[in-house]
This record gives sequence, structure tokens and C-alpha cells, in this order.
Amino acid sequence: MKRIEPQPNGSLHLFLSPYLSLPSNSSFTLPLIFFYVSACSSFDPWFVLMYYWWYFPASFQCPLEIQRVGPISDGGKWICGMSLYEEKPRAKCVIYSFGINHETRFEEEMLDRTDCVIYAYDASVNDMGQALQGRKNVYFKPYFVGAKDEVKDGKTWRTLRTLMKENGHDWIDILKVDIEGSEYPTFNAIMDDFHDVLPFSQLQMELHVRQDMVSFPDFLKWWERLESKGIFPWWTEINLNPTWSGDRAWASEYCFINVRGGSKNLLIQNYE
Repeated sequence: MKRIEPQPNGSLHLFLSPYLSLPSNSSFTLPLIFFYVSACSSFDPWFVLMYYWWYFPASFQCPLEIQRVGPISDGGKWICGMSLYEEKPRAKCVIYSFGINHETRFEEEMLDRTDCVIYAYDASVNDMGQALQGRKNVYFKPYFVGAKDEVKDGKTWRTLRTLMKENGHDWIDILKVDIEGSEYPTFNAIMDDFHDVLPFSQLQMELHVRQDMVSFPDFLKWWERLESKGIFPWWTEINLNPTWSGDRAWASEYCFINVRGGSKNLLIQNYE
């Protein structure tokens, strides 16, 4: 079956296009055109007219079954094609997990249900926690993932390219990322390093969109660049933890699928 890859055409423009095509005398047209132009220039619309997740919906689809792995609360993830990772015998799948902070219920369930090998990294803790002590198929190093290899303030930072080279990997089945706003420079570096085919089948990432972390124009450029590499969102859920203290919701879990990668990517093999 021939696969047709979606063509990104500007998420914000696509979102507003039904309204921008209204007749010129429509009461919606002028303010929305003004909003569209200003949002792409100097105006920063985070939380002004709509919440951020309305601008960037999960508009793609997982072509396989979807299962929740880990808790239904914060820490759990929706996985596309979980049955593929549970099939035996097959080559062991590879999971990279960045930013664990002792929340390892997702990793625990993946180890219970599959033969996947997990490589976990977080320089804010010294280990993965008691629940994973002595478990096989899991490896931990106190590193941060970042845009370049360096040691800063006593902490070790490594790029994804460096870590994959150290581990002897050329592909990751599930990439899980929760790095508190550092996802933007980190993924810009990943896109620079790996060019048109990013080296993972699916991406589970919490996006932090607080105004002091990323501006709307910068986020829009980053999002559309990710789409241009064949990475598309198929699920999202809001992290409501900040609202418990009276703050606005400023983080969301997003699930992305990579529509590239050929035979390395289990999720698209029947669609090539």
C-alpha cells in the first residue's frame, strides 16, 4: 500500500482557514485576520483569546490500537500499537526515557509486558528509584539530554545523537521526554543532527508552554519544523497539576507518530 505523507502547511493557518475564507462582511473575518497576522509577528497570544492546546490539536491518527501504559494520572502514556511490542519472539525494542524523576510506573509496566530494553536519563536524581532496583533490561545514567555535550554546574549533558552512538543504536521504538521546557532547544538540535528522518517510531513528550519558557512565534516555528520532519501528533491531554495552586494549565502530554523510517519503524510497515 502506498503511503501518502501529510504535508504541513502551517498549523495556525490550517486552524483558522475555515474562518479566514468567510465573506468579507462576516463579523468573524476582520478580527481573526488581525489576530492571525499579529500572532505570527509580535503579538504573543498564549492564553489571551484561547488556550494553547486549541491552536495545536492532535490532528493525526495512530494506525493501530491504542493502550494506556502506566497510571491513568500523571506519568502514564498512551502508546500506539502496544501489541507490536508485546509480540514474541521478536527483536527487543528500545525505549529511551528522559526526565524520570522517580516517576517510573510507565517503565515498570513496559518491563512487565514486553522484552523492551529501557535507557533512562535524568541528572536531577541519582537512580531510577526503588521499584526498578535489580530489574533487568533497564539502564540508568544521571545525564540530562540537551542541545550539546557538556558538563555544566556539575551536571552532565549529552545529545541524543551522542547517547545513541554510545549505546550502539540507530533507532528508538519509543522516545519519552519530560524535560521541563528544555524540549525546544533539545529537539532543534535533534532535527539538526538527524536531518529529514528522526530516529524514533513514536514520541511521548510533555510540552511546557509557559510564557517564560517559549514565545508563541517560537513555538509555532518549532512545531511546524517538527511536522516537516514527518512527526505528527495523534493524542494530547492537559496536565492540570498547575491548576491545583490556582495557576493556569501550561503543560500538555502529546503523543506523536513518525511517518518516516522505513523498515525500522514498526508502526508504518504496512503502509509503506
